[in-house]
Amino acid sequence: MKVSSIGKFLDQPLLSNSLSRKMPLILASSAAAFGIKDTLEQQKDERKKRAVKNAIILGTITLSSVLASRFIKIKGESLLDAIPKEKILLKQRQVIDNFVAENKNLAQDTVSILNKAKNKILSLKDTDCLLEQISDKKNKDRLVTTLFGGKDDITSGKILQEISKLSIMGFIPVASGILGGIAADKAINDYSKEKTTNKLKEGIYQFFANIFLCNVGAGTFLYTAEKMHEKGLIKKLTPLKKTVVILGGILSVGVFGGSHIANFIGNKVVNPIVDKFNKNDEKKQCKKEERKPEALDIALHTDDIATAGVLSGLKWIEPLLPVMYLVSGYRSAIGYRNTNLDKDKNHTHN
Repeated sequence: MKVSSIGKFLDQPLLSNSLSRKMPLILASSAAAFGIKDTLEQQKDERKKRAVKNAIILGTITLSSVLASRFIKIKGESLLDAIPKEKILLKQRQVIDNFVAENKNLAQDTVSILNKAKNKILSLKDTDCLLEQISDKKNKDRLVTTLFGGKDDITSGKILQEISKLSIMGFIPVASGILGGIAADKAINDYSKEKTTNKLKEGIYQFFANIFLCNVGAGTFLYTAEKMHEKGLIKKLTPLKKTVVILGGILSVGVFGGSHIANFIGNKVVNPIVDKFNKNDEKKQCKKEERKPEALDIALHTDDIATAGVLSGLKWIEPLLPVMYLVSGYRSAIGYRNTNLDKDKNHTHN
């Protein structure tokens, strides 16, 4: 089986459409599973409070993410657009019928697979078999593009166009996580200004370091490389080289640059505001701290690479972005701070 077949299988418009329609269920199930697992990991006398806290936080993030994905629009398009399934099937049926009419001597196996594609998602085995059997047929390119999506040339312009969309998709769970976290603390009588401050700081960190600046980094690094090619300083970028350039932008601007920017905002903006309200209480004055990027923070940047569409077959991840951003929202909700882990060892695994 060819690696390219795996990419084509994953990039089927019907598969992406199915995931988009099922996103609310996938997100809710993921949140519930995480909440149950986290609750059961606590000591027995703490489980009730933790269950209430997780229910409020994860419920708030899930509901806000689902509503935002459907009702917030950018240039007339929803954050997560789900094209009607029948519209996709109608186009596939028309192209398949034309292809069969133009190629009279198709093998029975090929016709059988094409008939399946008229109504449902093809399996990986059928995808590989079909691609091999139609490799020398007339007008196969149109058929492949319709069933498995077109192969776009990723440019810095296309990535930069997605920044506003991705930023809003990431901001919603972070903001709702902070609000849900504050509400959860009050519900279990565990509210404090210090915890709210940590939520704000972690929210800023998650948004800038793990979401917004990663997209900016990917776009600007690729833009710079494109300009260097235009001036003859480097050779034309292959898809693999574009991947490396985008990874460099994500890591440099997002993970490390974003980390410093987020920490700067936390220490220079959030702390002074909080200290102003606590000016008569030296014990509540905020201390300067450094939130360092971790393996999980870096892992969250898979969404940036996927949305950019650099690697074949990763478009299907876009409907799953809300699930990835759930982690950022939850960390914001609990005010995760890796510089002070001894305060709450139960949070080290989150």
